[in-house]
Amino acid sequence: MQLLYDITIIFAVSVAAVLVCHRLRIPSSVGFLLAGVLAGPDVLGLVRQVEQVELLAEIGVVLLLFVIGLEFSLAGLIEIRKQFFIGGTVQMFGTAVLVGTATYQLGSTATQSAYLGFVVALSSTAIVLQLLEERAELDSPHGRMVLGTLIYQDIAVVPLMLAAPLLAGATGGLSSEDVMMAAIRMVGVVAIAYVSYRWAVPLLLYQIARTRSREAFLLGVLTICIGIALLTQQAGLSLALGAFLAGLIISESEYSHQAVGVILPFRDAFMSLFFVSLGMLLDIQFLTAHPFEIALFTLGILVLKPLIGALAAVSVGLPLRNAVIAGMSLGQVGEFSLVATTAAVSAGLLGQDSFQTVLDTAVISMLFAPLMMVAGPRLAQALQKLPLAPRLRHGFGGARVTSACTYSGHVLIIGYGVTGRNIARSSRDADVPYAIVEINAEVVRTEQANGEHIHYGDATHEAVLAHVDADKAKAIVVAINDPAATRRIVELARRTAPDAYIMVRSRYLKESEALYALGADEVIADELEVSIEIFSRVLARFLVPREDIERYIDEARAEWREMARSLSPETTAVQDLRIEVPDLTTRTFRISEGSPLDGVSIAQSRLRPDHGVTVLAVRSEGTSTGNPPSTIELHAGDVLFVLGPDEWDPKSVA
Repeated sequence: MQLLYDITIIFAVSVAAVLVCHRLRIPSSVGFLLAGVLAGPDVLGLVRQVEQVELLAEIGVVLLLFVIGLEFSLAGLIEIRKQFFIGGTVQMFGTAVLVGTATYQLGSTATQSAYLGFVVALSSTAIVLQLLEERAELDSPHGRMVLGTLIYQDIAVVPLMLAAPLLAGATGGLSSEDVMMAAIRMVGVVAIAYVSYRWAVPLLLYQIARTRSREAFLLGVLTICIGIALLTQQAGLSLALGAFLAGLIISESEYSHQAVGVILPFRDAFMSLFFVSLGMLLDIQFLTAHPFEIALFTLGILVLKPLIGALAAVSVGLPLRNAVIAGMSLGQVGEFSLVATTAAVSAGLLGQDSFQTVLDTAVISMLFAPLMMVAGPRLAQALQKLPLAPRLRHGFGGARVTSACTYSGHVLIIGYGVTGRNIARSSRDADVPYAIVEINAEVVRTEQANGEHIHYGDATHEAVLAHVDADKAKAIVVAINDPAATRRIVELARRTAPDAYIMVRSRYLKESEALYALGADEVIADELEVSIEIFSRVLARFLVPREDIERYIDEARAEWREMARSLSPETTAVQDLRIEVPDLTTRTFRISEGSPLDGVSIAQSRLRPDHGVTVLAVRSEGTSTGNPPSTIELHAGDVLFVLGPDEWDPKSVA
């Protein structure tokens, strides 16, 4: 009964803490830590059976590693292989060397210092990924760097925990027989894992899946997870290693996504207990007894880890701005550091004082994580004002800023993802001059070899925009996956090219207000366009007439434009007439051979009296004429920009 009482108290305090954190826009894991500190024996003393709660928290760690194994994909790593292999290695070993050297100078043994160095190198996957996802920065250059490094760290936890008993044995003299037995156990576990991966587990899951029973599938997955974890523990290894192997075994099967779906709710529940238990383990008396040591150690970590993380990001070619943001994101000590420290204490490698020092530092640094990630872009902007070398400012990715080119009246495309590629291809086909700025050095190198008008650079720098003649551009399209950088680019672009038409692609509608305020002429939100595409296809399935669907689409876009217009009253454009006069629309069409408009003037075409259509501009032989006189003669191949009724079809005259 006491355990149920303690769990109820924990969940109640956790809900309250998460609600407060939601209000303050900080991760829920921080709320769980604070809930544990409050409910722990050193503050309110609401929880009495701390050991029992810690046991449940260990289950959370097992399930977390199991899900990491499930989500581990070699195919996914290929896309961020440089960030994973190079960035992860530089960050992990760079931090380990510096921290290990510092702890050795403070009196720790060589093995303890080495282990502590790698422990401190680990960052908080749960907190950082949640913050990046909320800020829509996972696909940004620094987001991909952070993701690759965190995956590297998560995988490194397994051999790190495995090394704890070996290093502990090394302090007392490790015999050759011990090494041989450890190697035999490892080989045995690998052999069993391979047999399970190739035959046993797929066959078992297939038989369970045939029953179409969700309960049977859930129990089967849990049995595999816990069974393999217990097997590795019996072999002298850790439960966490077994859980990770179990996830790996299932990850390449066709049942991996279903397994993730059924395990996630359990993982989230137990992981909340894990964070709460960490908070309860915080020894307030130890903290008050060593305030200066803990403060100095925490401050050193908050300075050292962002620096090493930024250097790791620079090593994979990221420019200074993205490197600084990535470093600040990796600046805390993570939850797995505590798991690894606990394993070292159990093995006799570290003492309780070391555990409490790491615990206090980790909890405090995780509480600072949201603030550091918010400060990252501001720090990066301040550093960019320093007289730094161009290669450091723009990155060492292997692609240099190309020689100066002369552009005028062109479309400037910022970002060469799917949107940027489509704009470039359509501009090329339509003989519209264009230039591209891209921060991915490998993409720039490849596309330059193919003759593309692409330039390497970080468009948040005014010099990069000047390099591609942004001040002479007719239109600037910003299509990148970094909201903070997008805002900076829009502000710079509007200042550099006050007359250019600036169009921005954003992920969410909520980002539009700031973009319009900074000078964007139009913001295309993925959120809106995807919703339009979905409801139009659903209605088409129900055989709703196409003209009705198009009307619904126009109404949705008109509603959005009305909202956008209210956000930025200064922004006006021809398409805004749709808001006030819904039955009018602007169109562009080309006069074809044999058209009744070929060889006649605008007045003779009778577009206005017969069709209610007004010609706004004419483009002929590459030259555009706005507000053309009625006497101008039209020819096949000319492009007309007109304003007319919604129902008018240009095909009737084109």
